[in-house]
Amino acid sequence: MTRSAWMGRGILCPVLSLTLVAPLAAQQWRPPTTMKKLPNGLTVVVSEDHSAPTFGVCVSYRIGFRLEPEGRTGFAHLFEHLMFEGTPNAPKGVLDQVIEGGGGINNGDTRYDYTEYIETAPVSALDPVLWIEADRMKTLDFSVKNLDNQRNVVEEEVRVNVLNRPYGLFFAIDLPGKAFDTYPNAHNFYGDFKDLDAAHIEDVQKFYQAYYTPNNAVLAVVGDVNSDAVFAKVEKYFAAIPSRPTPPHGPLEEPPQKAERRSSESDALARVPALAIGYHMPPRHSPDALAGAVAGELLHNGQASLLYQTLVKDKQVALEVDGGVNWPLGTPYEYNGPTLMTSFVVYPRRRAQRGYRSHPKRNHL
Repeated sequence: MTRSAWMGRGILCPVLSLTLVAPLAAQQWRPPTTMKKLPNGLTVVVSEDHSAPTFGVCVSYRIGFRLEPEGRTGFAHLFEHLMFEGTPNAPKGVLDQVIEGGGGINNGDTRYDYTEYIETAPVSALDPVLWIEADRMKTLDFSVKNLDNQRNVVEEEVRVNVLNRPYGLFFAIDLPGKAFDTYPNAHNFYGDFKDLDAAHIEDVQKFYQAYYTPNNAVLAVVGDVNSDAVFAKVEKYFAAIPSRPTPPHGPLEEPPQKAERRSSESDALARVPALAIGYHMPPRHSPDALAGAVAGELLHNGQASLLYQTLVKDKQVALEVDGGVNWPLGTPYEYNGPTLMTSFVVYPRRRAQRGYRSHPKRNHL
């Protein structure tokens, strides 16, 4: 069955921005946050919220899919897994025992521009959680056994989510490869098996030394905490971790798209055709970025969205509609390079069309 995609420039953003500027000017609410930076470069953000006796911790490292060096595709995601394999001080399983034993939960995920590690727990667990995050910022248990184990886990994830799944996430993996021209934005974020299989333990250690350093990280604590007390605890656990130089990232800018782009591929597991349409979005800090985010939500957010109501309910030409800005691996506000507004549409066989389509930049309305 055919899977197709279409890349183009959005044209709704300027119109929406005209209706949003005036109301937003009156909204001055700011979350109660305090920020400090340690001498080793670690950025610390604390936000007090005393509505419940719990807290959340998030440690984000500026290394995501987009920032992987060439020849190291999949390393950002691989490290999301390796960070749970333990350290010389806290072997595998200790992190889960510390957090889940106190009624908390932990997780991690990899995005285009960063990888993050998250814990939530009762406030009584704040000290051990900060200690264990500092411990795995210092070093990991770099063993061939752990590398082989997690490499197999990552490759099995690719088989389950891509190779053996209808449509194979083509709207997230293949579409950017058609819409963008540079390696950072166009490469397969899950990683090529040849890069993962070629990785040695020394390669993994070098990657960790390059990117998992306090001056490449942000630590955020939110919850029923006192800001001064949190900063003191962070000083206690993190201040002694030395900073290290981080490699420069390659240029993320894309040349302007000047002509429509189309492509298609077959999917033996799909029973009906699917279409992915991508529109290049404005830079995150541009005036049109918020308008693009709102447009993405209006068009795609659930069964009440405009596209679902029009294509599925009213005209009945589609079976499923989903999408948004920076979808499906982020929100409309968490990208630092080029991104797309993506529409994913599954439609009946009788309406099958072939091809990825892409448009050059259009004039604003």
